[in-house]
Amino acid sequence: MANLNENNFHNLRMNINKDEYYDFFVYKDSYGSYRFNNQVTSDGIISHIDMCDKECHDENGWIYGKKNEVWNKAVAIENTLYNITYTGFDNGLFKFRKDRISNKDFFELFQEQKYNIKEGDYRLKLHQVTGSTLLYDYPITFEECQVKLNGGFFQGFFQTECDKYKVLPNKIDNGDVWGFEFQLKKCDIEKESNKTLNDKYPNNKGIFFFMGTRAENKWTYLYDKDDKYKLEESNPLSPDDYVEGGEINKSDYIIGNFYDLDIEFPGPETKIKFDDLDDYINFNYYDPKLYEEKPCNLDGLDVMDYYIESNTKAKVIDENQPHETLKGWCCNNKDDKKDTEDSNDTNNKKVEYIERDPDYDYNDPFGDDYIEDLDNINDGEDFDYLEPEMNISDFEYETENGFKFSEANHKYLMSDNKFILFNRTCTGYTTNNWIEGNKVMFTYRNNNFKGNLFILMNRTCTGYTVDNIDTLRNKDINNHNPYKDIYNNAFALRIKDDGSIGYRILTKDCDISGENKTKIIEGYSNPNIIPNCEWCSVFVKIYGTSGGMKIYFYVNGKLVYITKELPRINLRKLDELYEKQEGVPYNISIGGGTQGLSETILQNYMLNPTRVYPLEEYFAGSFIGYMKDFKFYNRDLEYMEIFNNYKYKSL
Repeated sequence: MANLNENNFHNLRMNINKDEYYDFFVYKDSYGSYRFNNQVTSDGIISHIDMCDKECHDENGWIYGKKNEVWNKAVAIENTLYNITYTGFDNGLFKFRKDRISNKDFFELFQEQKYNIKEGDYRLKLHQVTGSTLLYDYPITFEECQVKLNGGFFQGFFQTECDKYKVLPNKIDNGDVWGFEFQLKKCDIEKESNKTLNDKYPNNKGIFFFMGTRAENKWTYLYDKDDKYKLEESNPLSPDDYVEGGEINKSDYIIGNFYDLDIEFPGPETKIKFDDLDDYINFNYYDPKLYEEKPCNLDGLDVMDYYIESNTKAKVIDENQPHETLKGWCCNNKDDKKDTEDSNDTNNKKVEYIERDPDYDYNDPFGDDYIEDLDNINDGEDFDYLEPEMNISDFEYETENGFKFSEANHKYLMSDNKFILFNRTCTGYTTNNWIEGNKVMFTYRNNNFKGNLFILMNRTCTGYTVDNIDTLRNKDINNHNPYKDIYNNAFALRIKDDGSIGYRILTKDCDISGENKTKIIEGYSNPNIIPNCEWCSVFVKIYGTSGGMKIYFYVNGKLVYITKELPRINLRKLDELYEKQEGVPYNISIGGGTQGLSETILQNYMLNPTRVYPLEEYFAGSFIGYMKDFKFYNRDLEYMEIFNNYKYKSL
């Protein structure tokens, strides 16, 4: 030890580790004396959400970072996202109720809403996650200086394309350090719903932070209509009949099979059919020919005497089995007549009729007495009170710059290269019609063809030529691999029920055959690190190393867990036109993970998602408890700074 002191070159470093659990750690970062202020460290904060600050949340369910604690490299240029509605319905950025909307209203909402980014607004903005399929609930309650998370969480994007908007870093290089600090309280809160993401995916419960792409490419549903991965075999189509011409073959679904519409999510070891049904799906198909009724004779009758109270749940009908005809209020119903005759035979009671006013208008049985302030309407005039439903099932949706959502692998580039544009074709620019500063869009499609054109294009009678070779090359032009976008593009922090804390990363295993090479890497501390129903300070430090990254977990100022070297997260956009994915990549979630494609809304908005992709399977879950504070640091905090953040912050 004497020699140790004599040969100290100010870089002493000693590590004692057992497996992945930290036992003892001593190091000296720089020579000289340490000075620490006895206060919370604010140096290096690039985003800070404080639930005690009223400017950090609003009545619409949004939470915001503080205006004076932002990243010094943040960019926010005034611009508009014109296509974000196509993906924004899936996580609650935009909302609608599919059981309370017409096709026309949905059509307008689906393509016409926009999201405006304000100049110079560098705050992190997260909205309350919801969905429009009505399959899941996301309970959240704002309380004094805290938010109660009981199945819900917050999510938002921190970057768009071309660095027009970027409020957080997206890359951690060798030597970079990120720090995430949370003040939270894990509690077993009384459940408000049995339809949360945790109920369907119990192994995802406890995820309290997520960073990466929030979903795979939803347009895979249109690119791969034949379901080449066979994902729908265990998750069959849900029957809905709201949209005219919806792609449902009624003969494939026997409505009488749905005995219990109050579906509960099974355990992970159980598989059930139609696990995506909800209570509201009571509008079953029926053949109108089976239930035709002749026009009713209203002479001498008051329709209010025949008013029928609607049932809370519709009658379940199976056309293919013997059944009774639907009973109406008209006198032509045979069952009603029989009941009346039987009643007259048994009771022989005299029926007393109320005489009508001689001026009673049978064409207007309700009269002006029922509806006020309509004196200016001619009672004898006919009106169409219900507008005919709009058929939107065959609409071809496009981005605002003209790319079809049903076509994959489109690319484009903007150029003002006069060597290309000034050509001798009839469409080429000249010095007479060129306006300086303009750029022209060049479009193309990536081709998946891997054949040998040298062999295929020959001079035989069966050989391809330039006139027909594209019929072969374009055969698989819509092929798309949704999995390659998510490798190392999804990272989460999680607290398990046993009080252990750890991480989860989605990465790639090249030894797996097929296109889906998803591999999940996760690790956790010892149990009982996070106390139950007690406020605690959690600090997570990520070090970028030459070969990946390492994660350090601190709880209440003490280091409790160090990971092995892990694959480095690679936050990036999807391999798709950004216009089709606005708001999907570069997401961050607080209080939960991400939904993946579990709330996907497509053109036929009444059809529920039929496929489960990895982001939903491994990250669709949330933290149960309370949270009051979140900070993002982009520098390396010393141990005493982390400890002082815990010691001097009022919990």
